[in-house]
Amino acid sequence: MSRVNNRSLSPPNAALVAGLSLGAAMVGDLAFAQAPTLADASTPVAVPEVAVTGERPANQLQAPTGNPRLPNSIQDTPQTINVVPQEVLREQTVTTLEQALRNVPGITSTIGEGNGGVTGDQFRIRGFSSQNDVLVDGLRDFGSYQRDAFTYEDVQVLKGASGFAFGTSAIGGGINVNSKVPGLENRYGATATGGMGPFARFTADINQRISETAAIRLNVMGQSSSLVDKDGIDTRRWGVAPSIAFGLGTPTTFTVEYLHYEDRHTIDGGMPVVYRGLNAIGRPASEYGVRRSNWYGVQNDEDEVTVDRLTARFAHRFGDWLTISNDTRLTRVDRDTALTPVNCATSNVSLAAYNASCSGQFFRGLNPTLAYTGGASAPYNQVNEAIQNLTTALARFRTGPVRHELTAGVDIARETVHRTAYPYVPTRPNVTLLDPSTNNSLLLATGAANNERKTESTNLGLFVNERLYLTNQLSVFGGFRWTNYDLDYRAGTPGAAFAQDFKIHDSFWDPRAGVIWEPTRDQTYYYSYSTSTTPPGTFFTTFPAAAVNFDRNLEPERNTNHEIGAKVSLLDSRLGLNAALFHAEKGNAFVQDADDPTAVIATGDRQRIRGVELGITGRITPEWNINAAYTHLDSETTRSLTANIVGKRVQYVPKHSASLWTTYDIARDTPLNVTLGGGIVWRSQVFLDTANTAEVPSNFSLDALVQHKVNQNLTVRVNGYNLTNRTNYDGFFGNRAIVAAGRTVLVSVAAEF
Repeated sequence: MSRVNNRSLSPPNAALVAGLSLGAAMVGDLAFAQAPTLADASTPVAVPEVAVTGERPANQLQAPTGNPRLPNSIQDTPQTINVVPQEVLREQTVTTLEQALRNVPGITSTIGEGNGGVTGDQFRIRGFSSQNDVLVDGLRDFGSYQRDAFTYEDVQVLKGASGFAFGTSAIGGGINVNSKVPGLENRYGATATGGMGPFARFTADINQRISETAAIRLNVMGQSSSLVDKDGIDTRRWGVAPSIAFGLGTPTTFTVEYLHYEDRHTIDGGMPVVYRGLNAIGRPASEYGVRRSNWYGVQNDEDEVTVDRLTARFAHRFGDWLTISNDTRLTRVDRDTALTPVNCATSNVSLAAYNASCSGQFFRGLNPTLAYTGGASAPYNQVNEAIQNLTTALARFRTGPVRHELTAGVDIARETVHRTAYPYVPTRPNVTLLDPSTNNSLLLATGAANNERKTESTNLGLFVNERLYLTNQLSVFGGFRWTNYDLDYRAGTPGAAFAQDFKIHDSFWDPRAGVIWEPTRDQTYYYSYSTSTTPPGTFFTTFPAAAVNFDRNLEPERNTNHEIGAKVSLLDSRLGLNAALFHAEKGNAFVQDADDPTAVIATGDRQRIRGVELGITGRITPEWNINAAYTHLDSETTRSLTANIVGKRVQYVPKHSASLWTTYDIARDTPLNVTLGGGIVWRSQVFLDTANTAEVPSNFSLDALVQHKVNQNLTVRVNGYNLTNRTNYDGFFGNRAIVAAGRTVLVSVAAEF
């Protein structure tokens, strides 16, 4: 495949320098503020930890958020936050971010569209896209790629519009990964996993103390695998992540982390949707007898990704009332990608046209020919280069009898994206629905580059939030993020004048507010109002149809979330319960074109999703651990220029979803010890389009664990996934869905010293 030359990271521009100066000025103002009166002994002031060693609590409500804009524990944060802790990641032998998020109901995955869109991790939270809303340690993880979990300490999902905490977009919420960082305890571990597919993976985690206050850590990973009941789907990846930390256990800490990650895996374009008659509801062809293992791609359908990411984090605690942190990240993501999406005709046609269509032929016992979609299937190279700097000040102080918690800072990010597309020469041949294997061995040549897109964006965000304690039990909070957004977008044929050349400048406010009542340390009840904004041009590079239909008069997408919730810890804080009612709205929505699912248009649609979240986390007894959650989502398009979608459910949004993972230790700390675990992942039916004419049926996966600790250093673990061998679906698009792997069993041997 053709490549573009590597380019160095762009230097910070004037806006970046100005933003950093402003951040320093804010820090200085806080530092010289009037000295506060410290809280008395009955109302101690919490100070964030700068070094964490040992195990985190089983009750995830007691864990910190890992986001500097949200400085308290999850129980004290007035929004729903689901956590996938390290213990669950280890017990389930989780290898990717997508697998980790199976434990979080209300999240669905969508399929990218090659040159017409974006591949890699594509999640929807409460039905809304979170394409740019993955953070690692509170900083944006730039680029779109399939993320591996070998450096993960835990994964947290913040639900509801979250512009204050995540920046632009964050419509349904955001995902924050907390990384494994150096600690002061020497630990050396390695895990080897093998099993059906075939599947082979090795990871190592080494932590070494190098002084009284410094340590280094090294995580490495290598994997070679295929999927059960999935023709031609292979993965080859490896990664290395060294880090070093200074000042652990002192008021001043400095950590540097580096990640190099390479991933080469086959892309699955999905199973096409077919229609069993005129005006019927479409379903994946695998629901009607087509082999679920069919892969409709060619050998070019590979995603080749190289990620280099450098992160430096500094924090200093001034006494017990003020903490200043400054985090910087540089990222480069280089991708070569091609995808083969296939399509079957819809049912909204005449009887004669239906009989001649793919669906009509199939249901008459024939083997119809599938055509590949046009520009969406072109291979491309994309290079993302980005730099982000985040300065945060956290002050806890008193003015007379009133206690304050003030969070303020500056968030500056600059990203360049350069995407170059190439045609196939000759064009790709069509394939039959029942036997696509004739194309699976094809390796097609590519011609000279015929499309180029360049995007440069700069985001300057200023944020502040004040939590005011009216009493020791009752507090109110309010804050905002102001964002200044600049984007330059150019697209056209290489060597010719750009057919599209847009410069977009916008600024907007994302406020948040609410009230929190904490009658005891283990009870939190709250109401919160939060917002987020997605400016026009956010997805130009990955969804070029949005640029084709661009109107300079378009208003940004506006998103709001109202939530009433409760978080309660029981059994000496060993077990946590949470519940929430919420109402979310997205205005001026960008949606897929009903006539062309590869196109994205701005319709002025308004979408409303309201629902219920319930969760339980922690230990019922010292031997019995549980993490479970349920989400009900009532979705509706309440306004649209397309009349036939008003009142319809929002695409990709299940009404019901639930996850459960529970383990029980038998004869723990004896030679006969056994840990038995099991769980389910369940999701009800979802519609694939805004008109609700195509659907994917419900998912159900039964998983299990048997684990034995041979001795203090050696553990053997057996995992079973989808034990009922049900046909499930992992990813969605308007006219197809990805079939999940069949029944799979993996065996792991873990050593730790």
